[in-house]
Amino acid sequence: MNYSQRLQNLVLHFQTELNRIPQDEFSAKAHPAKWSKKEIVGHLCDSAANNYIRFVKIALSDYPIPLEGYDQDRWVELNDYHNSYDPYDVIQLWINRNVQIATVLAQIPEEDYTKEGILPSGESATLDWLAADYIEHMIHHFRQILGNERIETMINQSKKSKVEHS
Repeated sequence: MNYSQRLQNLVLHFQTELNRIPQDEFSAKAHPAKWSKKEIVGHLCDSAANNYIRFVKIALSDYPIPLEGYDQDRWVELNDYHNSYDPYDVIQLWINRNVQIATVLAQIPEEDYTKEGILPSGESATLDWLAADYIEHMIHHFRQILGNERIETMINQSKKSKVEHS
């Protein structure tokens, strides 16, 4: 699986969709304890920051390394995505972090995708598994933001486009 290309394709599709969401809808909270769509994108920025470090550390290591977890709610709270970022800025941050990840994933030799990290649970995970999980995590949150039907349509169009360009 070419994770770099898949990530780049998803960023292009999701970027367009995110920019179509009206600002008031993007920032609205359905409940005070729930994240707004803007905060979900902020969480994806935090996920990108943490996974970028994981991917680089695993790729550069010759042995399985421990991978730190992070308190996602506290990260979103500390970054104050809801009040301190306008929609454009949080979307750009998400795009930039994922372009950086896509670049790194493209530079990692195929054989290094079998390298492992140790998750906070103590289980080991390959770089291949972590990259796939990162992308699935992103898609999961875009289902929350955009709805299942729009996501499935985008994914199917992406696959169709990939076949046509093969």
